[in-house]
Amino acid sequence: METREVRRILVTAIGSFAAPAVIRELKKEGCYVVGTDVNPAELLSESTEVQAFYQLPRCDAREEYLQKLGAVIQREQIDGILPLTDAELDVLGADTEQLGGALLLAPSGELLQRARHKKQSKEAAEAVFRRAGNERFVTIPTFRMPHRTEEEREQWLLRHMPLILKPDNGRSSEGVFRIGNREALTRALLELRMLGRAEGYLAQPFISGRVVCVDTIRDSAGHTLALAREEYIRTPRGAGLSVQVFRDSELEAICGALAAELGVIGCVNFEFIKDAGGKYHFLECNPRFSGGIGFSERAGLPAVRLHLGAWRGESIPEDITERITPGWQVKKYIEVVTKE
Repeated sequence: METREVRRILVTAIGSFAAPAVIRELKKEGCYVVGTDVNPAELLSESTEVQAFYQLPRCDAREEYLQKLGAVIQREQIDGILPLTDAELDVLGADTEQLGGALLLAPSGELLQRARHKKQSKEAAEAVFRRAGNERFVTIPTFRMPHRTEEEREQWLLRHMPLILKPDNGRSSEGVFRIGNREALTRALLELRMLGRAEGYLAQPFISGRVVCVDTIRDSAGHTLALAREEYIRTPRGAGLSVQVFRDSELEAICGALAAELGVIGCVNFEFIKDAGGKYHFLECNPRFSGGIGFSERAGLPAVRLHLGAWRGESIPEDITERITPGWQVKKYIEVVTKE
């Protein structure tokens, strides 16, 4: 990749979990940081940390969102855009020509679709695990909701309980149903029928264990670096609050190979369920900063700096791993005055 200067950066969704660490580390790198969000500045602590803030419409109002975002890009002379949510990444990654010449610092086009699509990312993981020949890493059997009558569909799902129902293009644990009994299944199917979404859902057997998130960085030369954390307390939307950051050379190598298989550049996040026997069941790829990126930063992995460097065409320094300190971490909330 040709070396490119990226200094004036727009960060979307600054009310998200990843925003404090991302903004802090970008400013340490000497970047001019512009923040956007659907909420007004007074509702966002990070609005006090950016050099400029703009409230934008929801990205599902696509045309209005892109028009107003384009005006901000032009006014602030933005040369790099960092989307922090899947919803905005899906919109921005679909057509980067609408970004006014600013570089999308995230996957786009077919690369984004392959990483975000559950079936395609699962196929990529299967290929990597097969080449590695390591039985610690497996994918979860996944079935598309059968195209049958409602009664036949319910009977099919009952035979496979306990299970998880999830949308094929899900975001941040949205629309996920955990089914342990017939009553829960009936409620889930009723809700999906009312929303007209049953045909877009996948079914997976429920795997007991804790979620392990692996922040993984890949530069344009193919060098990779990864750091894992096991999450003990999570929000209902899947953001870690209490975690243990740890090193596992086999897991780190697998995630590096996954990043290469998907062809991503910069920092992405892979999620697994680690069962009682220590086996890792692949869940998904989040082709953006994870909500818990601050945990990796605190442990000594400069993920934001390395992500920016990867998109600038720089290589990952060889001595980074020497600075990483595993351990237990928790997220802490504080009060911030945003307006008087």
